[in-house]
Amino acid sequence: MNILVVQNYPGSPPGQLGDSLTARGAALHVVQPLSGDPVPADHAPFDAALILGGAQSAADDAGNPYYADLLPLLRGFHEAGKPLLGICLGSQLLARVFGKKVYRHSHVEFGFHPLAMTEAGRADPLLAGLPAMPHAMEFHEDTFDLPDEAVLLMTGEGCRHQAYRVGETAYAFQCHIEVTRPMLERWAAEPGSFTANGGADPMPRLQAEMALHLDGSLHFADTVAAGWLDLAARVRQRNGLRKSA
Repeated sequence: MNILVVQNYPGSPPGQLGDSLTARGAALHVVQPLSGDPVPADHAPFDAALILGGAQSAADDAGNPYYADLLPLLRGFHEAGKPLLGICLGSQLLARVFGKKVYRHSHVEFGFHPLAMTEAGRADPLLAGLPAMPHAMEFHEDTFDLPDEAVLLMTGEGCRHQAYRVGETAYAFQCHIEVTRPMLERWAAEPGSFTANGGADPMPRLQAEMALHLDGSLHFADTVAAGWLDLAARVRQRNGLRKSA
């Protein structure tokens, strides 16, 4: 399986999602537009796309001119029925793909927060069997309107739209389900983490929260990655059968 990975920010790699996908035989093709990598012109070489987080705003086209190429590419993936998986900024970019706005939230969400599966989330193939109230890492100041055709899968008290699905193949998570300990330790050293944590050193907080919730988060990501990769395999097989018919 060939997976396009759009790494929107140097400090936001695919993390546990990437580890889980490669452990199951997927080939990850990582592009970093902020580092000068061109956005692929077409979805044809890829079976699915993982769109990661970043410090920039999904609404800032002027500051991120590569969005002009990325958004049509993601539409092409969806129109071809190829799976999409958006994380944080990626979830907001997918909301734009499906015609909705991204805007500043009432407050910054930071740290591991308790979330809740909706009834649809508990029944979803990627989430079925996972805890009904997981704790997930948050690090965002923007939010978005839920696409009209979307099914809300997870919600939170501080930010309602935490996970959604459009159709059978497009998934988006506002929360950072991909985080690993090394990622969080790097984030804790960034100035933005101090700001998001009210100016205080975020490391003590993150260390305490990781002790409670990181193992569950890693399991969550591994489960989602496995289900999403199975979905991509089924789609590729189905498309192959259609071409041969």
